[in-house]
Amino acid sequence: MECHRASVLSVGMELTAGQRRVVEHADGPLRVVGGDGHGRTTAIVARYLALVGKHQPSTVLVVCPSRASAGRFRDAVLPHLCGGFDALPITTWFGVAFDLVSRAGKRPRLLSGPEQRSVVTRLLAMEAPDDWPLSSAFLGRDAFVDEVVSALSAYQARPPGSGLPAVAMAGRWPELAGFAQRYVEHLASRGQTDRAGLLAAAAAQAAPDAYDHILIDDHDGHDPGLGPLLAGLSGPTHDVTVVPTGVDDPLPWPTVDVALTHPFRRPAPPALVICRHPSTEAEAVAGELLGARAAGLAWSDMAVLLRRPQSHGRRLARALGRHRIPVAAGPGLAARAHDSAVTAIIDLLRWVAAPDDVTYAERLLASPMAALGADGLVALRDDLVVQAATPTATPAELAFVAWERGLGHLGAGSRRDDAAVDAIVAFLDRLQRQGDDNPAQRLPALLTFVDEGAMAPDTWRVSAAMADHDAVTVTSIAAAAGREWHTVVLPGCVEGELPRISGRAPLFDPDLLDGAHTVASPAERRRRSLAAERRLFARAASRATGRLVATAAPQPGVLLSRFVEGWTEQPAQLPTVAGPAPVRLAPTQGTAEVFPDGRLVLSASQLATYHDCPLRYAYQYGLRVRDAAGVPAALGSLVHEVLAEFLSPDRPADAPPRSRVALLGLATERWTDDIARYRPQVEECRRDYFQMLENWWAAEGDGPGAPGVLAVERRFDVEVGDLRLVGAIDRIDRAADGQGIRIVDYKTGRSEPRADAMPDDLQLAIYHLAATRDPELVALGPPQELRLLYLRSMHTHEQPIVTDHAESTEMRVAAAADDIRAERFEPAVDASCRNCSFHRLCPLQPQGREAGTA
Repeated sequence: MECHRASVLSVGMELTAGQRRVVEHADGPLRVVGGDGHGRTTAIVARYLALVGKHQPSTVLVVCPSRASAGRFRDAVLPHLCGGFDALPITTWFGVAFDLVSRAGKRPRLLSGPEQRSVVTRLLAMEAPDDWPLSSAFLGRDAFVDEVVSALSAYQARPPGSGLPAVAMAGRWPELAGFAQRYVEHLASRGQTDRAGLLAAAAAQAAPDAYDHILIDDHDGHDPGLGPLLAGLSGPTHDVTVVPTGVDDPLPWPTVDVALTHPFRRPAPPALVICRHPSTEAEAVAGELLGARAAGLAWSDMAVLLRRPQSHGRRLARALGRHRIPVAAGPGLAARAHDSAVTAIIDLLRWVAAPDDVTYAERLLASPMAALGADGLVALRDDLVVQAATPTATPAELAFVAWERGLGHLGAGSRRDDAAVDAIVAFLDRLQRQGDDNPAQRLPALLTFVDEGAMAPDTWRVSAAMADHDAVTVTSIAAAAGREWHTVVLPGCVEGELPRISGRAPLFDPDLLDGAHTVASPAERRRRSLAAERRLFARAASRATGRLVATAAPQPGVLLSRFVEGWTEQPAQLPTVAGPAPVRLAPTQGTAEVFPDGRLVLSASQLATYHDCPLRYAYQYGLRVRDAAGVPAALGSLVHEVLAEFLSPDRPADAPPRSRVALLGLATERWTDDIARYRPQVEECRRDYFQMLENWWAAEGDGPGAPGVLAVERRFDVEVGDLRLVGAIDRIDRAADGQGIRIVDYKTGRSEPRADAMPDDLQLAIYHLAATRDPELVALGPPQELRLLYLRSMHTHEQPIVTDHAESTEMRVAAAADDIRAERFEPAVDASCRNCSFHRLCPLQPQGREAGTA
């Protein structure tokens, strides 16, 4: 059996001097360092071929970071091997771990990440506050679940039997240690384990004599679970070759280092495309890919690498689909058959087919269906058993009921649920198509198909890319390790995304778990985070062999990524959709009217929107297509809330006196960092927030300028002809004459109106009309002043009150109401388009003119 052997020279590999040193290294620990694209994987492939030329392949273990990379490694070496051999151990760390625990007679079921989180959520819901004396206030919060899941991994990676360090005993770690014991016992009672538990069990079974040689590609030395397993498989004298993910990744023993300094990827100078708005960034990416295609590149030679594919990848890939760009969805994007939500549906259907098998009940209690509880799951199973017994019940119908009753909570709209919903929709569509092809198929036949692996992953309807090898890869930066493309596009190159730096200390600080007497300062944590972000960006940039393009769409307050500063800027090439000229569509023939009884309820904001652009009003209020409030709106709401509470005439008797300290204290209490996604935006908002309140206090907070406040956030609901006007007035003061009232509307924006525009300001006019119709407002006195107060500059803009002011306003409102009832929703050419979310639906915009084409 000598013909399996291969030599590096016989396969014609051309190696650099550094790579040859790797191949020719004698026994002992070896670390191969170098940047991405410097041929580290090629070097260990060559070393592997050299080793199997002298030793049995079953004695040479290769560990890769993922199943995909293990498959690529196997594909690279198989053509150079011949003959037979008893084993070819090229796998992942999970493959190694399962092999070790299986040899010990254990076969635990590994929980996926979502399943583990579901189990932790249920266990925490049953915890008593006494179990968490320092953290009881956090029980029931989603963020606390994330903290506990992360801390469990670090805690379980510690050596067996080791106690907590003294510094950790004084913090929250004893609470976590008690929960970890209950958590592990819970999993053991069900024959389950999590990632950290599997690696720890494998490390306990590992022996250094299992393999003569070990090759590890892209090893993450900072992963707390991998260090003990690596140390158990090898030792300081063992022949182990490690390619770490970073030059500072720790290893359990000293090594001989070989540095590879020759880069093999020499792309053209990188380019930067800056988009005017985030809504056009996906179009800019499509333009770059279409341009590369026009230059003769195959789709498979291009890739789009994302920082967060779960939240951004689907939107991007669907945008590419609009331009008929085939997309190969990478990890985190494709709807996979083994998604935890889809797995839960399949497990429930298996339970329906075998109602007495309690195994499936235990599995479902560790799945997203656990929200039903044990009794709810039994009731759902019983109903499906009855339905499945009917001759006409199809698997698609049963699966839909399982989704509707067991997983309906996933439609709440959180980012964590998005991938699960996509997977379920793809799975249900697959069942429906199978039913169309084979109407006689019933549940037993479906389960047979699943057991035989016939239910292959389906795409989430961007393109038929999973079956099309010539497709653009859209995947995460982490999943791009070990791969390369001619053209690589990196979207989202703004501060807060790339890099995303954090200096926050977790509730369960791993520094204390390691016995450190001093924890890292926020500045040190930010330095560590920035260093990790630099490594991540360098990995992404090194995937390009020909052209590297970064795109960015910095919003106000968001900075361009420091990683792309100095890159050559080029204009965005926004593609157009091919097809015939757009046609004017006939009115939609529907059975439901927008205003069934013709009676309108309007507010000042709605009328102002209609006055600015009738088409925008139609989308926003007629069809109720609402977008999430932007950062400026959130900041404005927060400032209004603070001033309303501070100036309220109905303040509690025990409230502190009004003072600058009290105002800023209230502002600090109400502030939240969740106001914006990116840290630069958060910091800018915080500066503007406190500055506006300081400005207000300096002008009106104390002294002769202090207003005599009669009401704040005063709501009104008045009849005006055959419609109702509703709304809220920010502040009502006693007017200077001591008899009338002053109506004040706060403004937190930067743009101020022209003086000649104030007489036509519809919002103030409506407030005036309400003050003359609402009996309680009438009792306060006649409106004498109508004022807009801009808090950034403390400039005031007055609307003069003229004769028949209220009657004129009533006529304007009635005219607008007539137009709304008649559905006159033409776009306005002079509208404020910058703040509109409906560009793609507006015929005045280039994006909107693409609608209706084919």
